[in-house]
Amino acid sequence: MVILNIEPATNFSGGVNQTILNTLELKKRGHKVYLACVKGSPVHEKLKDFGVEFVFIDNERFIQSAKCVSSFLEKHRVDIVHTHHSKGHTIGLLSLMFRKRERLVVQRGVIFPAKNPFKYLNPRVNLFVANSNVVKERLVKSFVSRKKIVVVYSAIDENRVSGYNRDEIRHKFGFEGRFVFGVVGNYSKWKGQDMLLEAFAGIKNRGNVMLVFVGKNTELLEDRARELGVGDRVRAFGFRDDAPKIIKGFDCLVIPSKEGESFPNVAVEAFFSKTVVAGTNVGGVPELLDDGRGFVCEPNVDSLKGLMLTVYNYDKREEMAERAYRFAKENLTIEKKVDKLEEIYSSLLSK
Repeated sequence: MVILNIEPATNFSGGVNQTILNTLELKKRGHKVYLACVKGSPVHEKLKDFGVEFVFIDNERFIQSAKCVSSFLEKHRVDIVHTHHSKGHTIGLLSLMFRKRERLVVQRGVIFPAKNPFKYLNPRVNLFVANSNVVKERLVKSFVSRKKIVVVYSAIDENRVSGYNRDEIRHKFGFEGRFVFGVVGNYSKWKGQDMLLEAFAGIKNRGNVMLVFVGKNTELLEDRARELGVGDRVRAFGFRDDAPKIIKGFDCLVIPSKEGESFPNVAVEAFFSKTVVAGTNVGGVPELLDDGRGFVCEPNVDSLKGLMLTVYNYDKREEMAERAYRFAKENLTIEKKVDKLEEIYSSLLSK
């Protein structure tokens, strides 16, 4: 098959990483994969040394970008156009408006309401790929037919989280002798780091418990931690490329989001690291942690405080982590994901 991915994002994100992983695995399997992206963007920089052919677009100039893609399609045979990001969706629709040959697949990985009905009800879209059931239901609420939606979970490269020694990591980062709750994610009000910090400060007589934040701008939490009297038990590492390694050293990864989580890839990294996961009842978090794969609570301070105490006192964390690991091995590897994408693409081409 010949696939053109359209990925206009100019920053690195979980969605961008999915495009990268999809591209590499599809190429590995012998498919021809092109990529329409912004020159110099993270997806371009990550893939430029892997023999990927690029079509350069401008993520702010939709019509010009669509013309570039259309011109490319006139000269190259492509079977599937798979768009990523809302802007990619727009560019894909404009590119294929007067073309019939290519099948258009639209990736959807957020649970925010669809703002433009034209984009989601347009018959030119052959299929939507949602990264969780909660995203699928959001599309249905936007009047997209269930028959046009398939759920394919996001995946990770298992090698990214393998080979790390937990004891060495805990020694390196000063976690020895501590029970470590950790959060991985860029600082944001909706990510719930402030809420979790307040809950952590409310846990009394747990001097060996530590809270660690990893992600861009998480250093902003340090002053608030000192104000709450827990500055000596809170650390903020800021952005780090080795976040999966640090997760291996946590006793529990916490996802304290208030909204917006469709499918937190960081939970999958924790699954493969055999680190227990706890999160709020938001978006796709409970879907991932269902069937005893993690702890879930309501997104408020009191519930998070109770959650941390429950995790701290739970004596079957290893069993829970093993259950989550088996689920990840069976469902969340990039190989499993691309198996499903190949089935989807083949089905569309047979119609």
